[in-house]
Amino acid sequence: MKVGIALNMLQKEGRSDADVFAEHLALGDLAEPLGFDSLFALEHHFTGYAMSPSPTQLLSYFAGRTHRLTLGTAVIVLPWHDPVRVAEEIALLDVLSGGRVNFGAGRGFDATEFRAFGVPPPESADRFREAVEIVLAAWSSDRLNYAGKYFSFENIEVLPKPLQKPMPPVWVAASA
Repeated sequence: MKVGIALNMLQKEGRSDADVFAEHLALGDLAEPLGFDSLFALEHHFTGYAMSPSPTQLLSYFAGRTHRLTLGTAVIVLPWHDPVRVAEEIALLDVLSGGRVNFGAGRGFDATEFRAFGVPPPESADRFREAVEIVLAAWSSDRLNYAGKYFSFENIEVLPKPLQKPMPPVWVAASA
């Protein structure tokens, strides 16, 4: 069995955002010495549910502070992002961490977040599918060519490539 920690940075009444972050950074620093196997970062916006707008940025911090922890995104909400940028950022994190990344992706669920990003929730499944195809193709192809309903890329070289071969493990969030 493997056991990990997820950092969610819940907003706390009476505490500054900086204090909440400091507490979670300290918890993250304890993960490796206490024998945990992984550290995951969430993505949420515009509510106090989780003050974590950039999982890759947060995990980059821990990539430089740890040596063996698997670092994972839980999750990056693909319908809100340019999938080529996601492919680049995850690949860079994989290189910086020495090949310790798990890529977790999801399609999102919070109406507040969808409204703020201007993405209609009914488009989330199709946008998610296209984005996953693009991320995987960006990692496995020398040149990316893709023409979809929401995204199109012609003959671009997406760099860096992930350190893990053929690519980092990919996890997909699901709920019933």
